[in-house]
Amino acid sequence: MENEVSENARLESTTINLLTDFGFKRIFGTEAYKKNLIRFLNAFLKEYIGTIRDIDYRPTEQLGLLEKEKRLIYDVFCSTKKDDRIIVEMQKASQEFIRDRVIAYSARSISNSLKKGDRKYNFPKVISIILVDFELADLKDSERYMQRVTLRDDENQKFSEKVAFVLIDLTKFAAQTDFGQLPGAREKWCYAIKNMWRMSDGDIPAADTTFRELYEECKLSKLSDMEKEEYEKSILEYDDVKDAIEYNRRLAHNEGREEGLVEARLLLAKNMLAKGLAPSLIAEISGLTEVEVLALAQE
Repeated sequence: MENEVSENARLESTTINLLTDFGFKRIFGTEAYKKNLIRFLNAFLKEYIGTIRDIDYRPTEQLGLLEKEKRLIYDVFCSTKKDDRIIVEMQKASQEFIRDRVIAYSARSISNSLKKGDRKYNFPKVISIILVDFELADLKDSERYMQRVTLRDDENQKFSEKVAFVLIDLTKFAAQTDFGQLPGAREKWCYAIKNMWRMSDGDIPAADTTFRELYEECKLSKLSDMEKEEYEKSILEYDDVKDAIEYNRRLAHNEGREEGLVEARLLLAKNMLAKGLAPSLIAEISGLTEVEVLALAQE
């Protein structure tokens, strides 16, 4: 019943789902709408790097120093005028190695910024914001929706200001919440990203210009015919991922944790291959390696 209600709401929606790859990158990763990214970053990062006036988008594909090193692709990657680097990621599927992934992405940005001959290791600050549409284990039994990580020693003294991580659990923001009653900009951004596709014109107070503008820019009527086709593909991929995750969860529960997880990952990968999803995305969601996914594709 819940899935039917959700499907009906999606079909009747007049606004973009910001949890989709297309929606998130359009509103936060394009020059035309970069004021949204600046406002979002100022809500969460002011205490780390001060007020951001402008940003420059940087290439989202990050290659390693050696050919054999894994290629990394960020959702959004930008720098401030002070050259602070900011990575913004939207993760729809629960990942066993989410912490390792976050660290690896930051480390690649650092290594790629080092200049030959620089003995002072004068690399810029690298801050990662990871929004996840699944329950973060560290916040599971807490009212907290955000986990902030900096480099400190065992006496909680600051070790370095160069690296910081902000993880945000979007599942904490139920659609039934009154938008106007949310306590601050951070909560409003989280709610809007999680629920924009469900929202209607009357949900956002007229005086709240930031989110009124965001709402207007998320209207499906703003999309060209070609963009609408891209968005529909992104919606189908999003739905496939969510269905596969739920199937994976049920199978692991029914078969027993150890054996069930192995079997679930294989079946999940085969399922998504049949739906035409990219092997890199399948590997990310299933927990298999890309080599294992490609081997399954040959069977």
